[in-house]
Amino acid sequence: MATARSCRIDSAWSDKLQELLAWFESNPNLPEKIEPIVMLRFLKCVQYDVEKTKPLVELNYSMRNKHAHLFIDRNMDDEMTAKGLRVSDLLILPGLTPEGNKLLFFRMADMDPHTRNSVEETKIFFMMSDARFTLPDVEPKVGEEGRDLDESDIADGDVQIVDIEGYTLRHLAYISIFVLRIYMKFLQEAYPSRLRAMHVINCPSYLDRLISMMSPFLREEVRNLIHYHTEGMESLYRQVPKDMLPEEYGGKAGTIAELKAGGIQSIKEKSAYLNDERYWKVTSLSKSRWSWF
Repeated sequence: MATARSCRIDSAWSDKLQELLAWFESNPNLPEKIEPIVMLRFLKCVQYDVEKTKPLVELNYSMRNKHAHLFIDRNMDDEMTAKGLRVSDLLILPGLTPEGNKLLFFRMADMDPHTRNSVEETKIFFMMSDARFTLPDVEPKVGEEGRDLDESDIADGDVQIVDIEGYTLRHLAYISIFVLRIYMKFLQEAYPSRLRAMHVINCPSYLDRLISMMSPFLREEVRNLIHYHTEGMESLYRQVPKDMLPEEYGGKAGTIAELKAGGIQSIKEKSAYLNDERYWKVTSLSKSRWSWF
């Protein structure tokens, strides 16, 4: 995981960033506070276009507040959240790919279908993402801890790797279509990082049914980003750096247990931020915003 450091912003973007921060603070349809590096991520998503950044930010917080049970009402000490962390392995892998993307990894740790909880899995994913977004995506080199934040310190996008080994049709019965719909809309339209690819590995024989479940919630351009790997790992290695994967998958990033412990620690270290409603809650959201979703 990236380590904390001073997040001074390169002067090339400072004027646009300051304009957006001032707009954010004066907008009654947004929370009270936002971290500058988080706003910079929104800005980078739309190639530093200020006017395109504004509706992206507004949609993000509109959806968060309409679905507070997924995005705002979160607590590491909650029993269901703790259970969700135990039964799933959700990892943000160290470093960036040669294309400048961040690798995210998910798999089941407990194969019992009754342990699946779409609300908690979604909540944990966005807790980890929100904690990550306050830090650079790469660790600073020795002696560079205090330098200005550079464009290369923030990922160009995310590449998700989902291992569905062990999934059965019984698992599908425990997926909430309502939560899946919210998750996919937020990821495609309101997330402050662009989805570059999704790799589904260890695909089962009922893959067609899984695809048919997800297809209604995917825009065509996103559907084209999903790659299904049905014959081992070699096809995955051709598309993502093998060394960046967990040791259990042939890589050198560390074991799943080590990486998972680091991710959980990052949430704990950011718990005050994640639970501070001034960063998330909108108190005077106009009714017109709710119609967006």
